[in-house]
Amino acid sequence: MYLGLEKGVALVTAASRGIGRATAERLAAEGMTVIAASRSAGGDPETIGPGSIVPLGHDLSDVAATAELVDTVVARFGALDVLVINTPGPRILPVLDVGWDDWCVAHDMLLRPVVQLAGAAGRTMRDKGAGSIILLSSTWVRQPAAGGVLSASYRSAASAFAKTLATELAPAGVRVNQVMPGATGTARMYGIVEMKSGANGTTVDEEIARVVADIPVGRWAEATEIADAVAFLASPRASFITGASVPVDGGALRAGH
Repeated sequence: MYLGLEKGVALVTAASRGIGRATAERLAAEGMTVIAASRSAGGDPETIGPGSIVPLGHDLSDVAATAELVDTVVARFGALDVLVINTPGPRILPVLDVGWDDWCVAHDMLLRPVVQLAGAAGRTMRDKGAGSIILLSSTWVRQPAAGGVLSASYRSAASAFAKTLATELAPAGVRVNQVMPGATGTARMYGIVEMKSGANGTTVDEEIARVVADIPVGRWAEATEIADAVAFLASPRASFITGASVPVDGGALRAGH
């Protein structure tokens, strides 16, 4: 499907690996110039299909730099058409084991950057009269899992922020949507199942089987499948979609509810 994204400028955060990297590659393959921001970014721009990926070193925990990131991109590249906010995952802990420091770190990891980046991009796009903001969230917003209280709590707050922003920016021609990945075969996901394996005295394969048992499709997602959903929502093909929270989870939420 032709998405009409060529020649646009996109900013993707936490884009060095996993879903963030897959999203950057997918948008570049559609012809966009993609600024891939991450702590480990380095090297020269990459050509991917008709587009390119420009690595940009950025640490989302840097409050001042994050506040200026959108303006930095616009000043350097002349525009910002698509913003994809990807954030790292916080610690996996039982609720009663979470300390106040953990809450503070998770707030600074999952909520504060969303408010800063989406707010700055929203103002820029509102003035231009067009743009798409996409928040990569989690199905834990709708159905929390044991150990996921930090992610579920702050991603839920970010989700409410994004929905409100979508309502307020819609008249200006700016769309704000969310993609909620389910279990996805990333390094973080493998780390989680390895941790559960150690805690439960099981094998990694047994823990993966437990996860997959709740997914009607019978497997977990590839990062590229999440990226495909992001690219569609970012594109003019989704011109009448805003304020949506789209699960990409193989039917797990529907199966559970």
